[in-house]
Amino acid sequence: MSGSVRDVMTVKVHTATVGTHVKIVAELMARHNLRRIIIVDDKKRVMGVVSQRDVVRSMMKPEEPDELAREIQQLITRERPVTVSPEVPLAKAALVLATNKIGCLPVVGLRQELRGVLSTSDLIQHLADVQEGEVENAFRMYSPLNEAKVRIPAYIRKVNGDLVIPMNNIKNRKARLDRVVLGYDPPSGRILVKFVRGAAEDAIATKIADNNLVIPAHGFVRHFDLIGKSAAFDVADHNESKFLVLAPRQSGDNAPPAAGST
Repeated sequence: MSGSVRDVMTVKVHTATVGTHVKIVAELMARHNLRRIIIVDDKKRVMGVVSQRDVVRSMMKPEEPDELAREIQQLITRERPVTVSPEVPLAKAALVLATNKIGCLPVVGLRQELRGVLSTSDLIQHLADVQEGEVENAFRMYSPLNEAKVRIPAYIRKVNGDLVIPMNNIKNRKARLDRVVLGYDPPSGRILVKFVRGAAEDAIATKIADNNLVIPAHGFVRHFDLIGKSAAFDVADHNESKFLVLAPRQSGDNAPPAAGST
């Protein structure tokens, strides 16, 4: 996990000042759908974190007539808040979250003043973005695994250059398959099919017919002169159908193409 807390933390943070009544904080949390809130003093120094559960438990206890007003800092359960600085590596911050079994870390400056917050949700989103980037790189640099399962092969129609991929090669039937971007690796003869959203550059609109995904790839096929280079392609589905890799079958393994392929 590369990067530092500064790269991922949320800067805009809802806070409550010491002395605020619990009921006011409860209204704030309900209005903004907050799971927890950072408690600060009048100099914005972090005093602690109060969770939604802490507030609910407090409000379920009725206040006695002679009881002092219940203030939010009374719900802080830790003697000293667990905080982190912006320069701390993300991997270390994640370990602190896991070790202390907490959902967020206030990010503080040299005087313990609040600078932001790092939550488990922030970390999950960051990891998801990183993995999406890795998928992009894999699309460009992918080398297929030996154990990839062989299914009914894909092929290119000689008559019009359509790329035809049987639907049983696609694992995720809920994946969006309406637009693709194609790539080609000349040394290996592999064709890469990436499913995209929206009007991506060079995207091709697809259609489904006779339980096949049909990609009108005439321009792509003509550009790389692919007709006749391979009679059939093995299909490997990667990352829940975000992209496919079509690898040419060896000459001894070529099966007769499906009806209408010539």
